[in-house]
Amino acid sequence: MFDKRNRISATVAFCFGLAFSMNAFAAGCAECWDGCFAERRACRASGQPASVCSANFNACGNVCGCPIP
Repeated sequence: MFDKRNRISATVAFCFGLAFSMNAFAAGCAECWDGCFAERRACRASGQPASVCSANFNACGNVCGCPIP
C-alpha cells in the first residue's frame, strides 16, 4: 500500500514538473516570435523589400527553435 502511494505521488510530481516546464518553454517561444514579428514590422516600415523582410523573419524564427505560431 505504501509503495503504491509513493508511485502515485511520484507520478503526480513528475506530471506537474513537466507541465510547468512546458509552460515556461511556451512563454519563451511566444517572446521570441513576438520579437521576430516586431523586427519584420520595423523592416517593412523602413522601406525594405518584402522578400528581404521575409528572409530576415524566417532566419529569426529559425533561431527561436520553436514551431511557427
